[in-house]
Amino acid sequence: MASSNKILLNYLVFDDENDEENQNRINVKVPGIECNLIFINPVEFWDHDTDDFKIKEFEKYLDDKLRGKQINLIASDWNMVPETNNYGPINALAVIKILIKKNVKFKKIQYLIYSGKPKEVSEVIISEIKGELESAEEPIYSKELLSMLLEMKLKFCSRNERFNEINTLINNNKTISLIVLNSLNQLDRNTIHSMGNEYFDGRKIGDLLNLISENNDLGLKFIREIIDLSIAYYSKLNE
Repeated sequence: MASSNKILLNYLVFDDENDEENQNRINVKVPGIECNLIFINPVEFWDHDTDDFKIKEFEKYLDDKLRGKQINLIASDWNMVPETNNYGPINALAVIKILIKKNVKFKKIQYLIYSGKPKEVSEVIISEIKGELESAEEPIYSKELLSMLLEMKLKFCSRNERFNEINTLINNNKTISLIVLNSLNQLDRNTIHSMGNEYFDGRKIGDLLNLISENNDLGLKFIREIIDLSIAYYSKLNE
């Protein structure tokens, strides 16, 4: 019997306007997808009295909000917190660097950077790349920022276009892996017992999904083995 449940997709939004959370809930709608928004406003970690950005609290908050969740899209406003006494400006690029420093899996996620001043975004990124290239006579592929940007899935748009782009990118994320993970999420208390893989056998599906959220390669291996076993099982039935 075919499932009529919507596919759950987690997406993350960084913005300095709290109303953006409500605007996302109103404007982000994709047929067949339950869009689970995780909204974070970095301004909440800016101490105006001391003009410090509470980076450790910000990073811990990210850990708490994202733990155990498979994130399929990260959208971010460009300018959010200006440079403070203890930290540089918190813009979309800074957020990306913070996430990747926490876990390399964030290099493989689709990003959308939106801004009311798209030219400013280009100027800042180009300026940082030029500064990196001029800093030392090393091969171009050794440049950290340039290599990171070339490796990642990045898209840019104006602020007015952001919801259309978010809807399009979410729709494009309807993959087989997402469908399988979504189905497994509904069986999170079940225990794997006969896959023939000592790493998976004996673990609850919910525990495995938490591990997968931290390791994309492990997730792909688990999904492949689940699909292989399912095909083998049902192929025998149809002989």
